[in-house]
Amino acid sequence: MVRPAIQLYTLREFEEPLTETLHRLTDTVYEGVEFTGFGNESPEAIADALDDTGLEPVGAHVGFDVLETDYEATVEAYRTLGCDQIVVPTYGEEGFTSADAISDTAEELSALADRLAADGFEAHYHNHAYEFAALEETFDTAYDAFAARTDDRLGLEFDVGLARHGGVDPVRYLDRYADRISLVHLTDTIPGGDDTLHVDLDGGVVDLDACVRAAAAGEADWLIHENGLTTDPAATLESSSPRLRELLDAA
Repeated sequence: MVRPAIQLYTLREFEEPLTETLHRLTDTVYEGVEFTGFGNESPEAIADALDDTGLEPVGAHVGFDVLETDYEATVEAYRTLGCDQIVVPTYGEEGFTSADAISDTAEELSALADRLAADGFEAHYHNHAYEFAALEETFDTAYDAFAARTDDRLGLEFDVGLARHGGVDPVRYLDRYADRISLVHLTDTIPGGDDTLHVDLDGGVVDLDACVRAAAAGEADWLIHENGLTTDPAATLESSSPRLRELLDAA
């Protein structure tokens, strides 16, 4: 059964330590959290807060450059949390502009996935919107070409809002790659500009009910809410928690 989590980047504007934010989540629907760093706190302090709250460390967004330059310290920090899923949040648009570029991107991320697997971690790639540009070959989009050039060593963390912003039907992609998607980013969007890449749930054009049903049918493990552009994290948290409960109950 797919379970609810939140990407902690959504709550970064709270003027409090991350450990306090974790405790704040005990009054919500969320059962797991996805990290983007630790703020100014130690992995040990974060691990203690996870134990206290019962929240599960679903995964962590870690930049590809960080994994290139500070690999050992990074994986050791997340090992301390019991967090064994590392997500590359973006590779950059230049990695998806041509068949050759996509092949290079796929090769680099596959090599990273192998390295992480050897250390007990699973690797995932999180899409933006640009991967859904049309590609002049046999594939529908650059994303499809990328998926064809990688395999299940590299999971696909699928962001439904960003896919919709990129011009595709996210349900179609959730169905197409269900066997590689265990982490789904449940986001909403208004296509047309970067300032509406993410909006609060039901504030955009994404068919949230259909996306949640597809994630559940595909046996995804986690449905991870994010609004990376919110300026009012308290309001986003207050509205998203009951809405996510409704969506999961109806799935």
